[in-house]
Amino acid sequence: MSSSRASASSASDAVAANERIRALVDAADASDGTWPSEAYEVLLLEWAAALHNSTRQVNEAA
Repeated sequence: MSSSRASASSASDAVAANERIRALVDAADASDGTWPSEAYEVLLLEWAAALHNSTRQVNEAA
């Protein structure tokens, strides 16, 4: 896979994780007021990993 494809894939993964985080936050706002902290932490880790991979791939391409 080319570095531009890998970078685009990682960026897409970060966007997808961000959308799941937003959906989780929206659902928590509409629920009984409890915060799904474990699910939130997992999504944050996925988002951070995708951003890290995207940044690393961009730096390698430069």
